[in-house]
Amino acid sequence: MVTRHFTGSWAQVEQESQGLNLEVIEQIDGSRRSVAYWYTYGADRKTAWYLGIGDLVDDQIIYELYDSVDVGFMQGDEPGNDSVQSVGTMTIVFDSCDSGAVTFDTGHEEVGSGSFNIARVSEIMNTHCSGSIADDMHADAMFGEQRMGLMPAREGMFGEGHARYEDYPGHMEFEIDVEGLPDGDYHLYVGGQDHGVFSVSNGHGSMEFTSPGETGSMMMTFDPRGMLIEIHDDQGVVMSSFENSFAGDQHGHHGDGGDDDHHYDCETGMGPGMGPGMGHGMGSGMMNCVDDGDFVEIEIDLENTGVLIDAEGKAEWKMNSDRVEFSVEIEDIPVGSYTLNVGGVEEGTFEAFEMHDGDVYGHIRFRDPESYGREHLDFEPRGQKIEVFQGDNVILEVNFPTE
Repeated sequence: MVTRHFTGSWAQVEQESQGLNLEVIEQIDGSRRSVAYWYTYGADRKTAWYLGIGDLVDDQIIYELYDSVDVGFMQGDEPGNDSVQSVGTMTIVFDSCDSGAVTFDTGHEEVGSGSFNIARVSEIMNTHCSGSIADDMHADAMFGEQRMGLMPAREGMFGEGHARYEDYPGHMEFEIDVEGLPDGDYHLYVGGQDHGVFSVSNGHGSMEFTSPGETGSMMMTFDPRGMLIEIHDDQGVVMSSFENSFAGDQHGHHGDGGDDDHHYDCETGMGPGMGPGMGHGMGSGMMNCVDDGDFVEIEIDLENTGVLIDAEGKAEWKMNSDRVEFSVEIEDIPVGSYTLNVGGVEEGTFEAFEMHDGDVYGHIRFRDPESYGREHLDFEPRGQKIEVFQGDNVILEVNFPTE
């Protein structure tokens, strides 16, 4: 999708000293539009330029093209826009954050119709284009997470599920997880739009989107906030969020850190300074552990100890070439505080809270490199006993596998 990070200068790669200056802007009503200045030459071989104002549609910008006539150098300002006239249309189709193709169609005698290819020349300082929805987050966005249930939407259909949305500066995640549905393929609909197919196997299925895109998840090019979320099979809707939706302005605490300061050692666990036997750190990401474009994931259900008979949970560890994460989620427990122990060592305390549908849910997440909304993953959970405490009592536990 086209985002504000497409703003910059773009050269016509097959023409001499010509190109576009492109801006993606936010209007007063919050909608997005684009302004483009096309720098070229007239039949007199003198510099000329045209103005485009247009709408963003997926990977395209569709402009109306304007020309200004009979205006002289340093001419005084005059009321109205009589000198500006529409001369045609121009469409840019981007194939990446760095290249695209332009077509134009005008009634202008010198310009006519045609096409050319463009490549990025410059971008706004300290920005990185991903072509996904997080590019358009406000700079002061804070960490926030929301979760809501998905319920059966058709008579005779059973099962349950949830949808999770999370954001922090420069990053968004959206995930759906369902259980108890018949095995097969299902479509995810958000706001009435089909956003892909996922499979249910042994009664369980999930789908994850991230922005910017990450290995093991799909690129997130849509905003689920305020939208109806549905799961469809060939006959129609099977699960729905009904009247519930994610709020559009949920922001909370954020921490420090970023993707440049990791400590992971793929042979022994975490890097130097992280405790005895933790290895020596890689200094170059997880590339030596996982091939670029690949990922490793370990997930296991937690076992109920009988203290809280309805309590359920799972633990998950996953790694790609950029990061490693570990998380524990629990549900069907009383609202309150819970403690996570890994290998007999307390690693954190987290809260369980009541969701819109009345279910109670809690989680704690760790990551290396450290990032907003995550605790720093400075321990190795693989091969360790995972325990969740309510006060002095273990309510859920499992011996976490090594692979």
